[in-house]
Amino acid sequence: MKSLTFFGSAIGALLLALAAVQALPPLPASSDSQPAAAVSTQIAATSDTELEGDSDNTPIRGANIGGVFLIEPFIKPSLFDQFLGRNKADIPVDEWTLTAALGKVEAKRQLEEHWDTFVTRDHLETMAENGINWIRIPIGYWAFNLTDDEPYVDGQVPYIERLLGWSRDVGLKVELDLHGAPGSQNGYDNSGRRGVPEWLHSRINVDRTLDALAKMTQIATDWSDVVYGIQILNEPSRWKWAVKDIFAFYNEAYDLVRSIAPDVLFMIHDTFLGPNEWPTLVAPRWTQALMDTHIYQMFDNYMVTMNETAHIDMVAKMAEDITKFDKSNIGVVVGEFSAATHDCTKYINGLGRGSRWEGTLEGIADRPLCPFSTCSCTGDYGSNYTEYSTHYKRFLRNYVDAQLAIYDQELAGWFFWNFRTEGAPEWDYILGVEQGWIPSFPRTAWPKLNESSAIVFEDAPTVHSASEAGSSRYQFAKSLQGIATTLGMATDIEINALTDTVKQVKDAIATRLGIEADEFVFYHKSDEAA
Repeated sequence: MKSLTFFGSAIGALLLALAAVQALPPLPASSDSQPAAAVSTQIAATSDTELEGDSDNTPIRGANIGGVFLIEPFIKPSLFDQFLGRNKADIPVDEWTLTAALGKVEAKRQLEEHWDTFVTRDHLETMAENGINWIRIPIGYWAFNLTDDEPYVDGQVPYIERLLGWSRDVGLKVELDLHGAPGSQNGYDNSGRRGVPEWLHSRINVDRTLDALAKMTQIATDWSDVVYGIQILNEPSRWKWAVKDIFAFYNEAYDLVRSIAPDVLFMIHDTFLGPNEWPTLVAPRWTQALMDTHIYQMFDNYMVTMNETAHIDMVAKMAEDITKFDKSNIGVVVGEFSAATHDCTKYINGLGRGSRWEGTLEGIADRPLCPFSTCSCTGDYGSNYTEYSTHYKRFLRNYVDAQLAIYDQELAGWFFWNFRTEGAPEWDYILGVEQGWIPSFPRTAWPKLNESSAIVFEDAPTVHSASEAGSSRYQFAKSLQGIATTLGMATDIEINALTDTVKQVKDAIATRLGIEADEFVFYHKSDEAA
């Protein structure tokens, strides 16, 4: 017997019924869904095919929630720009130096404000409405394992769990990603500490990484209806560490994760190896494993010189061996990609460094490398998207479409980097969808039920008097009226005839779903049962 608890949203109840019948994984629904009337308009334009999304055949369509629980300068430059005017050596370049410059108290104050505001429930709902069904949450190890001699601050976990709660409400699946390891696994600012990496130089670092991973995996277990994937470490660099040593860590991490979460997706990064070498990173004994690869066309001197046509052609060339691996080994998800083909974005190469585009990237490019006679990080290649030409916006759409044609159709799926930014348009999913260079997909992120789940929608229906506002029966009647309207039932619900109306609505839902009315029940939160 399946149960549907509702208290408001008509479409919510109908969708929950759909999900229950399909026996999808449990994912409780929102506690402040849209009013029934607003959503009823939406369902009229939603096809039955779209409502069947998030099945086993639906690819991962995700966005990264980057720059929140591990700060990256290019995502939120304002956190770092407060130090402009200091000597160059005193300007922070990563979260380690940012928190050191601020001190523990001020760092905690500023970062708690950032954690509280940079990602909101509305962002998740906007993404879900445009087809996102997963999010990837990068997290630094210091959220779980912080020592007194490190400048970082902790306290991220309550905000992470709030984000998981919103994801549950919206219907998003989640990948938790250990994005930074003690000592830095790659020396990039996206590890939390830019410079010379020290990660595998110390067993203490490895043990602390595993401890952080264990605590993160425990969250996955505690939120098993929301967290479906664990990425054990982001971008450990094969240029810094021997591949055999990285693989040894992967094997150790696999045993750890499986001891805590036997069924969660186990996700590893390709360490920047070519696809033909990826089998050296995978153990045959692994189950439920995915390879994560990151595909960009701007962190390379040659690729920056390419014209627009060459960039689009390069998409298929770069993916050719990846798709072969996906078909012959474990599945592949493109865990990071963007709409950018230049490195003009502020701080994209690291704070205080220049660009290949203009030839100012010290030690990398000693002359402009853009494909034009004049190279400038302005106009189409600046940070103000309102200055983009129609031609450039059309190219962005074609470039993104070329990527998604492969990542969405031939691989396990994708995560766009990033969900939003302060001023990096080609890296901003929400802005890209709004402006039209990132396509929308049918919504496949629906709150879901299993047989033991109970879902509560708590809208505030319009009331006409104080006595009505306090009447559970009145609100229940309003809920039934909304469901009846959605189902096309011309029913005026009388508060004193709720039992008959409940039966009518149940029969209508059963007919719509092709099941028997006695296969499910739904009831009011305040014990108005049927």
